[in-house]
Amino acid sequence: HEMAGGIWPSGGLDPGAMAQLALRSCRSIVAVRPLLGTAAAPSAAPAAAGFRSRASAGSTQNSGHLRAGAGALTAALSTAVLRRRGRCRREVASFATATAVEAPAGEWAFRASVLGCEGALSGHVYLDPNGRAAYLADGVQIVGRGVGHWATNGEMVALELDVYQYAAAAALIPEIPHRFRGVFELSGVARGPQQGDWFACPDGEAPRLVGSLDVAKDTMELLPLAMQSSASTGPAPRVDADQRSAAMAALDAQHDLRATPAGAPKWQELLAPYKVGNISEIYYIPNWISKDEEAEFFQIADGDMRAWEDMRTRSSQEWGAGDRCTCGRGLMRMPLPESQQKLADALHQLGIFDSALYPMNSVRINGYRPGQGIFPHCDGPVYYPKVAILSLGSPCLFSFYPRSGTEDCMKWDPANDVPGGFEMGQQALNTVFVEPRSLLVFSQDAFWHHRHGIDAAAAESIPENLVNLEQAAAWGYNPGDRLERARRVSFTMRHLLPRCACQG
Repeated sequence: HEMAGGIWPSGGLDPGAMAQLALRSCRSIVAVRPLLGTAAAPSAAPAAAGFRSRASAGSTQNSGHLRAGAGALTAALSTAVLRRRGRCRREVASFATATAVEAPAGEWAFRASVLGCEGALSGHVYLDPNGRAAYLADGVQIVGRGVGHWATNGEMVALELDVYQYAAAAALIPEIPHRFRGVFELSGVARGPQQGDWFACPDGEAPRLVGSLDVAKDTMELLPLAMQSSASTGPAPRVDADQRSAAMAALDAQHDLRATPAGAPKWQELLAPYKVGNISEIYYIPNWISKDEEAEFFQIADGDMRAWEDMRTRSSQEWGAGDRCTCGRGLMRMPLPESQQKLADALHQLGIFDSALYPMNSVRINGYRPGQGIFPHCDGPVYYPKVAILSLGSPCLFSFYPRSGTEDCMKWDPANDVPGGFEMGQQALNTVFVEPRSLLVFSQDAFWHHRHGIDAAAAESIPENLVNLEQAAAWGYNPGDRLERARRVSFTMRHLLPRCACQG
């Protein structure tokens, strides 16, 4: 099911793709530098700290320990992503001599098989001197990244990674990472690739052998292994059982370096008190920011009026996405302005997005005058399947529509400036009263199968089936009352999915 869903390339990497990878690796190898310690990333600015604390009220009071260590893991991954150098050969400092091998810290070419799918994971893994690990997929047929930790026991190396990846052309995008472990022997890497065992680690279960692991100094050394036949009756262990157990025990002893600490609540658990409606995965958090912070974000939106693009149904600004990549497979990602990075830090802290694996890296600012709205649509596989929307200014009604079977339509509707396919006449299934300063989050079923939109109206009536009547009542609105709209601005925050490895 996972292979069919696009997490792994069907059949693994074909010889032509491996040859392409080898040639490109000669031109532009990922050159990774050691981390500057394992300190967490700089704390969010005061504005982010403010709305983080309010969003974590009630059952979310303990959200501070969610994604513990994410700053260091993000630093490890960022180091792996950003340090590309064009050269035909790379040197890996302190790796090996002709007769001896030192500590495994550094960068390694890496590939692993999963249930007969050769090259299910393929790219480079970086082991930092402090025990953290980062993985970057090669980007030929699979795109993705992973974070985790590693440990040694004698000559054995054990590695644990939480991996988030998908086929480069996949339309179905996974929502959660998969955890894997690998064990291999360090000695002998100077003489050629080393082979080990690869394990899947389902949540709450013991590691299960699912394939093999190959590690080498560079991608060229892995090419002969990739060209070999993958015919096999099933995963067969390569590492001695006692040595494997000892290495796994050393890895378990480093549990404080885990990407996700044991017992850390999932983001759905943190936001459970804010779930609304009968469509799964819709959450509404009132008063996520203060009035002063709202004014600050209005200034961010209107700081340069030239940034607004007037569309037929609204005005818009796009941050975090640039022109199409030169490879033609995706959009270039641009750094968010520092003012918007505050929002990313807060959403990462809540676990809504993952600062290392699928960070909030795209912000669309929409401006609506009375009489404007956004036509019902689904965002589609350009983005990770989750959206967080911060609202400023006027309240409005935000509606989700029933499934129609056409939600995968990506043909652009130029008249309404959204992906098309909506059937006129459909009645909203769930409607949310969206207040200024609130945060609306939806994912999974709500993201993929239920179009969302805002009526293009200067005024609208409060419906009987509003999913959060108490919020409307707090503003003095009851079913049947007329809501007169003023100007509204929203920050729509998402993760723009990479479709190539040009930027990591």
